[in-house]
Amino acid sequence: MSIVLKRKLGFHTLFTKLLSGFLAVILLLTAFNLVSFFYLKQQIHNEIVKYNELGMNHAARGYENQFRLTREMVLGLNQDPRWTTYVNQLRQVKINQAYGYVNDVIAEMKRLYTNPFLSMDNLMIYFQKDAYVVEKDGTSSAKSMFGTYYVSPSYPLAFWDEQFGEPYAFHVFPAAKFAENTPGSAKSKGTLLPVVIKMMPNKDMYLIAMLDADRLAGNLQSAMDGDFYILDPAGHPLYTPESEPNAGDLPAFDSLDGLHSYVQTGDFYYFYKKGSETGFTYISKVPVQSISAQLLNLNLVLLSLLAVVGLLVVLTYWFSRRVHRPIRLMVDSLRKDEPEPDAGPVREIDLISRRVQHMRSSHQRISSDLARKNSMLRHYAYTNRLKNIHMNLSELRELADASRPYVMIVYQIIFKEKDAQYRLEQEKSAYYVREYIDLVWQQGYPDSVTIQTEPNQVLSIVFLPDESTVAISKLQHLMEVFGADRDIYLMTMADSPVQPAGAPFTGAYAKITGMLKHRKLLDQPQWIRQEEGGGTVREPRCFKALWEQEFHNRMLSGSEDSMQEWTLKSLSALEKKQASALEYRQFAKDVADELDKLLRSLNLSAAYHDAPAPSLDITRNFYSAEQYEFWFRALLNPALQLIRRKTEHHDPITSFVMTYINNHLEEDINLDMMADKLNITSGYLSTYFKDKTGHNFSDYLNDIRIRTAKDMLQNLDLRIQDVAARVGYQNVNSFIRMFKRHAGMTPGEFRKKYAS
Repeated sequence: MSIVLKRKLGFHTLFTKLLSGFLAVILLLTAFNLVSFFYLKQQIHNEIVKYNELGMNHAARGYENQFRLTREMVLGLNQDPRWTTYVNQLRQVKINQAYGYVNDVIAEMKRLYTNPFLSMDNLMIYFQKDAYVVEKDGTSSAKSMFGTYYVSPSYPLAFWDEQFGEPYAFHVFPAAKFAENTPGSAKSKGTLLPVVIKMMPNKDMYLIAMLDADRLAGNLQSAMDGDFYILDPAGHPLYTPESEPNAGDLPAFDSLDGLHSYVQTGDFYYFYKKGSETGFTYISKVPVQSISAQLLNLNLVLLSLLAVVGLLVVLTYWFSRRVHRPIRLMVDSLRKDEPEPDAGPVREIDLISRRVQHMRSSHQRISSDLARKNSMLRHYAYTNRLKNIHMNLSELRELADASRPYVMIVYQIIFKEKDAQYRLEQEKSAYYVREYIDLVWQQGYPDSVTIQTEPNQVLSIVFLPDESTVAISKLQHLMEVFGADRDIYLMTMADSPVQPAGAPFTGAYAKITGMLKHRKLLDQPQWIRQEEGGGTVREPRCFKALWEQEFHNRMLSGSEDSMQEWTLKSLSALEKKQASALEYRQFAKDVADELDKLLRSLNLSAAYHDAPAPSLDITRNFYSAEQYEFWFRALLNPALQLIRRKTEHHDPITSFVMTYINNHLEEDINLDMMADKLNITSGYLSTYFKDKTGHNFSDYLNDIRIRTAKDMLQNLDLRIQDVAARVGYQNVNSFIRMFKRHAGMTPGEFRKKYAS
């Protein structure tokens, strides 16, 4: 045939190579099957017997474990002091009136009869004293339980009563059919295997575990083909198949030599195993025809394979032609692009291999490009996971792997040059800083990820081999490098403790970014560790109520020197208590807010905002008190100039009203009284005061009173009603209501939060 193919098609074509290869494989498989049939038949028979032996051993171990677990788990109830107390009460339930303990006892037993590994249909406690039973559905009299709910001809009530006098502690009784016989209906409970467990020294009670024999058979006998029997040590049947309930025709296994685990008697194989703990004998009865039938099936399969060989030869020829045709078309197409002479054992393969080499080189270039893009996607995936952003693509979620322990390090960069011309350089510098940090971590931890989460913030996620690994040396090295670059930027670094595998990123990221709030106002790199930044960070209200009045008085004086003195004193107080950069910034925010309220009260807000004022945002990157000193000067000096110009035009009416209010704040001051003192109408005074100050008379009066009350509330010796009287509120409820309207909280809450 090969000669014909060679002459007709050429032996170096793909078609002839495929056809010859397929035919060779078919012949080899055929020869192998014939050898298996003639020479391995006995080995297959032995394997079938061994399979049945393994199934027998598996079933025996399963039943032994089942009986051992049943005994241990039930006896384990007695280790619970509460359960023992409840049961002792139930032993004389009528005398003790202990019916309330029934549910507690059932709850403890529920862990056993609901355990799927115990295959337990029910667990009962039979109390001899009051002749009643506690089981999973509640309590019943012994007569009802064994005469109605669990009825079996093999186990009448008298049988269960006799067990109180038997001397055993654990006994397995033969399986039997049980049913529930109620008036008008009979419900089968299946085949159950009763097990009695006695808890010494209580001889007036014992427990009955009803094992589901059918479920056990389904779980443990699935690997066996024949009938299954269990015999007790005396040779009496404990479990027999429904098809053959009589176990009397079984051979006497005790008389065998013990060298084998099976014996062939007549038309049956008997596979047996004796339990090491119970002494039970487990027997599987398999007909000889069953094993022979398996070999016959094998023979039929072999014959079928031989029959298929002829068909395979035809299909091989057809398949080779089908495969060769598209390859031939592809080769013809490739020849147009590469008109080189064919060479090699298979012409088509040689041409395709050259084209594959070309594609491999192209693939390497594409793979390199994809690797770079995959790194970008990985950074994107980790960024989304940090910020708890939902990712639709499962492939993208898999890139952000958190299946190992890890530690997070966040770096906040403060560049010292703030001019616009340096902005582009700062962006490049942040990029180079991130690249260097990534290089440091990659050297020791190749799977680490370093990403830029904000323009001036970088985050490293370092995956560790185990939770005991530390990376202190790398962190110390980075701090040395950051210290060398302090003339260009200041770095604040915070690291998290080692996070266990699978811990969410979001919580750890929020914690270490919160630790950055502990940054001090220092011109040097800082490393905030867990012990330093582990406490709860709150944004403190540095601007105390006591300072508000002094600030207002100095601002109203219009003196720049006075305000400069106040600013230096306040910054010195913050420095003395080693305030964080966040506290400095909060102080600046409070000053800006108070200035805005003061200017609005003087109707100077519009004029102030027409002039350029420093932004509060620039204080985020301050690293020295001198920067805040210049910032406060730029913030306050324009306002002081406006206040000086306004006070130059002295107004006697508003000046009298303000002075009188400040000196007689505890009196019952109202608009009519002030109008009488000035000998003008109240309507004219109201309009005039609003025009000159920008505030209604009542709003101004309440504002002064509440400001003064805040100052007095700092004194813990004054009661709240005393403070209310001193600022002119005779009704303490009115004072509380007005204080909450102005301050956003009650006087008590204010004192609790701000009083020292």
